Amino acid sequence: MRILRNVLLGFLLLTVGIVALMLIPSPQAPAEKPWEVTVMPDGNSRVLGIHLGQTNYKTAQQQLGEFGKTALFVDPDGSRSVEAYFDSINLAGLSAKLVMNLEVDEDRLQAMQARTEEGEYKPSGAYQYQLSEQDRTFLLGVPVIGLTYIPSVRLDREMVKSRFGEPAHSEQSEKDENGRVTETWFYPDIGLSVIFQTEQKTLLVYRATH
Repeated sequence: MRILRNVLLGFLLLTVGIVALMLIPSPQAPAEKPWEVTVMPDGNSRVLGIHLGQTNYKTAQQQLGEFGKTALFVDPDGSRSVEAYFDSINLAGLSAKLVMNLEVDEDRLQAMQARTEEGEYKPSGAYQYQLSEQDRTFLLGVPVIGLTYIPSVRLDREMVKSRFGEPAHSEQSEKDENGRVTETWFYPDIGLSVIFQTEQKTLLVYRATH
């Protein structure tokens, strides 16, 4: 009887130990921060774990641990582009919105638009078109050529300087009809432009340059 009780007790302790181990969260690899930019041998930057011009959309989603939504945009001048957007990502404790630019040639963009229904007019003047399942699947293998990172907190100029240093040069727009001014700082060595907008969030725009 005593032997049976000891066996049962040992089995119970073993079970409790296994359950406790299952409840302990596994350590996650540290996420890259938006100011941790590496220039790769091809001259393009790697940011947030995404090598611009090389990492495809599917791999980028896996890197972020989030699924994006894709759409086709047609600007007022008729130019087309495909974007993937993430309403909320959280990396290294930093929350933000993110937009990816995907590399698609003009012939494919025209074919994509032909498979869509009526577009939705956006405040920017562009039209947004929802893509077919066929085209959404195709985009999984397409390289990411640009990122626009929109942090949830508004970055001021001193914060940007502390992370990226002094810009190579800057430009300032004329006031718009609402008296707002846009200032852009350029960091060409890492393919980055930082856009400061009056009463708007600061944008970090990364682009493949090669």
